[in-house]
Amino acid sequence: MQIFKVVAIFGIVCLCEIGIVLSHTDELQLSLGTGEESNQQLRRPNVVDTNQVRIVSETNRLSSDGYEIYAGQFPYHALVYINNENPKPWESSIVQTAGSLITPNYILTSAEVLRKNILGNGKTYGFVELGYRNGADRERQQVIDFTNSSISIHPRFSGGLFYNIATIRLEHPATLNRYVQPIRLPRLSDNRTFEMMEGTSLGHHYNGTMRYMRNQVLPHDNCLLQEYVCTNSFIGGAFCNRVDGAGLTVEDEDGPILIGFTMMVYRCNLNERDINTRVSVYRDWIVDHSDYVFDF
Repeated sequence: MQIFKVVAIFGIVCLCEIGIVLSHTDELQLSLGTGEESNQQLRRPNVVDTNQVRIVSETNRLSSDGYEIYAGQFPYHALVYINNENPKPWESSIVQTAGSLITPNYILTSAEVLRKNILGNGKTYGFVELGYRNGADRERQQVIDFTNSSISIHPRFSGGLFYNIATIRLEHPATLNRYVQPIRLPRLSDNRTFEMMEGTSLGHHYNGTMRYMRNQVLPHDNCLLQEYVCTNSFIGGAFCNRVDGAGLTVEDEDGPILIGFTMMVYRCNLNERDINTRVSVYRDWIVDHSDYVFDF
């Protein structure tokens, strides 16, 4: 069990890079103190003083907060909030993770956070924020609810492998505009490994802004398993603001394409390869658990 630190912002736990490694078995939970919050509509945390929260490692010159995202730059990105309502209010929690909009109705994300916070709780629900905008424009973001029954989680193990993928069906379709658009997935005939291409990862800074980092995609042989896609911290930097479930994209002649999403968060004082779930491995499962239609 790793010893870790959780930074709490107004009752929300953010599964982000905070200078540690989050293993698959580590549990995160934040006591709310009273039950009143669970009956109110949830909102993103307010801006906090960045002088009070600094996570860039001073011992690693490659560590970086990344680059600030402007509105509409990554219109597929989704912030996912999970509310675990417990009869004992002090055991209730709100957990923040991330995902990618793949159709107006579905979010693709990591299974691990949902598995820990959905399957083990009787009354669980949440909401998704789409159309990221910072500052006063936050109120124009789309907030769409989801329930426990709208979540599909891949079986934990199959053939001895850990399958870390899930979909969330939104309570109503997202309204598409310049700030909200689904992301394209690798077509059925696309057998590329995307090695040596520039991959873009998204994250969440503690001052309330979204961040991104670009790293080179590593060859298969430099990653752990074929089911993963890894990026190189030595080319692009060690991203200190990764969020579990956030998308990894590359650009080809047709535009951005989602090739993976964050499945393991490392402390950024180490230049570890960044490990993502490889989307193309799970095409059949995605078809069965969403309304996404793959191009041939």
